[in-house]
Amino acid sequence: MNEWPLLIFTIAMQAAIGGIFMLWVYQLRCKDKENLDMFNLFKIPLVIIAGFSLVGLGASFAHLGAPTNAFNTLRHVGSSWMSREILVTGMFIGLTFITAAWAFYRKKVSPWLLLVTALVGFIDVYCMAAIYSNSLISPWNSIHTFMSFYGTTFILGSVLAVALLATALYRQKMELEAKQFTKVALIIAMMGIALQVIGTALLPVTMTEVNMIEASAITELLSGYTGMVTLRWIISILGIALLFFLAVSSYKKSFAALSFIMLLTFVMSEGMSRYVFYVLGS
Repeated sequence: MNEWPLLIFTIAMQAAIGGIFMLWVYQLRCKDKENLDMFNLFKIPLVIIAGFSLVGLGASFAHLGAPTNAFNTLRHVGSSWMSREILVTGMFIGLTFITAAWAFYRKKVSPWLLLVTALVGFIDVYCMAAIYSNSLISPWNSIHTFMSFYGTTFILGSVLAVALLATALYRQKMELEAKQFTKVALIIAMMGIALQVIGTALLPVTMTEVNMIEASAITELLSGYTGMVTLRWIISILGIALLFFLAVSSYKKSFAALSFIMLLTFVMSEGMSRYVFYVLGS
């Protein structure tokens, strides 16, 4: 499998996009709480999310070979999903840094910048998935690709927000806020997993006639990765169990450590899933 830069790019970007979305969700829930210092809560998450987007940018350059290749690809934005992805990814990264810079300059968070950045991010996820769904490789050419990518966005965004924002709430002695937000994150992460499960179930139905001809070869290829697929789902279940524990338990002494263990658990499971995804196209 030679697509490690693409794997890192998609995972890092989708985590950043989901993280921005979760920050917007939190500020929307707390918009009437005027005494809440949103800037101090958001400053570290914004910096780390911007860092994730930079990791994704670096991985994309590693895949393209040179930054100048990205500019050459942009000339085909009217006909190429890859060109559109590069353009929208650049817009998302730029908006992420503008949102963070605005927050640090004004000492407050702009809900509108968060919303616009999240929306551009969701468009970016669509562009990422469209590159593969418009290929001739099965099972990339199906709705499963879109549901898998959006599922990863919601899952990693939720657990990243818990690790960064909920821990900040606990540090500021806002236990009730932290627990309520963790429950919201649990719901959104479960929604992401549901998207992936439904997408997998719909895969045989949405495969084209040409894809069906290739089904036996794909089944044979996947047979060598059955253990990895099974392990990936076991790790995901463990991650959800840990997130559920953090959402309902009153135990908060090791919340930060457990939340980062949970984050690493989901990064591992989603990384394994994406690895198998790229193996199918190799």
